[in-house]
Amino acid sequence: MQFTILEPMSTGDVIDRAVRLYRRNFGPLIAIVAVPTLIGYVISLMFWYGYSNVVLNAATPGRMPADAVLLMIIGMAGYPVSGLILLLTVCGMARVVGDNLMMGEPITFRRCFAAVRGKVGQVILLGLLIMALLFGVYMALVVLVFVLALAIMLVGGLIASMHLPQWMIVLLMVIVILLSIAAALFAISFVVARIVFMPQVLMIEGESVGSALGRAFKLGKGNWHRVLAIMLFTYFITLSLMGAMTITTAAVLYLTGFLEGASLTNPLWNILYTSFNDIARMLSLPIWIVSFTLLYFDSRVRKEAYDIELLAREVAPGYVWHAPPVPPPVFAGYYPPREYIQTSPLGLGGYYPPPPTLAPPMQAPPAQPAPPVAVEPPPVAPGDEMRTRFEEAARSINQESQPGDDADEMNQPPPTPAPGAWCAACGNHLEPGSRFCNRCGAPQPGVNS
Repeated sequence: MQFTILEPMSTGDVIDRAVRLYRRNFGPLIAIVAVPTLIGYVISLMFWYGYSNVVLNAATPGRMPADAVLLMIIGMAGYPVSGLILLLTVCGMARVVGDNLMMGEPITFRRCFAAVRGKVGQVILLGLLIMALLFGVYMALVVLVFVLALAIMLVGGLIASMHLPQWMIVLLMVIVILLSIAAALFAISFVVARIVFMPQVLMIEGESVGSALGRAFKLGKGNWHRVLAIMLFTYFITLSLMGAMTITTAAVLYLTGFLEGASLTNPLWNILYTSFNDIARMLSLPIWIVSFTLLYFDSRVRKEAYDIELLAREVAPGYVWHAPPVPPPVFAGYYPPREYIQTSPLGLGGYYPPPPTLAPPMQAPPAQPAPPVAVEPPPVAPGDEMRTRFEEAARSINQESQPGDDADEMNQPPPTPAPGAWCAACGNHLEPGSRFCNRCGAPQPGVNS
């Protein structure tokens, strides 16, 4: 599969590529947006037809047509349904345009509505979230318009009190009004830039509605001027198409004599105006969706280096991005935040599972020294024991005896013990006249006292 290598684009490049893609796929794109446009056209036609009849007969009591009131009520109730179908179309077209840009898939009516078939519930939640956000934005804009109106009146009063020339007063008032319009456009584009990427995130990345809101805020940050440029471009295209059809029809009606002063409140003129408005929006809506889808990819390239990731996948097939190593948890049962991964060129992915916490290897206890083993002396025979004791007694006697200084004394042989002066049991030297051995206690019957 060959991926489209993206690159950072200017606002002019985004609009130019959107127009070229719209020109190449004019038939499928118009067929896709024709469904919500026709439904919205029927609902608008019912509402405005009933509203015109109610206004025309309001001055005449008792002539209020019941069918006009019913059509107006049905039209009012049908506007939310029309908005939901339009949101489904926008989400499906964002997906098929992304498939065409990234993988060369054809843009078809069937692919568009097959993409949103399994995401109707999430798209409904997205619509409710957008309605809540728009309600909050509407309240903020009401406050902003009120503050701007007070500021304009205050500045106008100050300018009038200065008694300046008339041309200068007009010039200053024009500057103040233009600055107020610029402030209002900045506020609107700042809010729209934060939520305009929600359908793309929901359909292309497969995120939930809550995550789509956070991702849209992140990707739309700093893009208010580019969003404003795309909004103004599509607005002027819609205005040009509507003006061309309205002016041409009005000229034809005027030349044929059907256009009069009261024709602006005629139900026929309201039907024509509604038709021209819906046709112009149908022709410009694909440019709007394609431009914001291209801007979505450009924001990912600029803020997330999405083009480098796609290039790595094309140069090295099988490339998989790996998360950096995560330090071990501080305490048991704690897992670090999971890293988001992308497993396809469209960003459809998920999360890596948390890394398992491995227990440190168990260390063997230090070896204890073996206890000393008492070695018993070998058994000694009775005769050997007697001999050993006799030798020890002789060594002790020799150690106790100190040699004299006299050489003759040194040369004298050691004294011979008296007979019977040794113990017959242990060999101990006996004192003269001892009847018992003072060492082993053995009686000495052969010794006389």
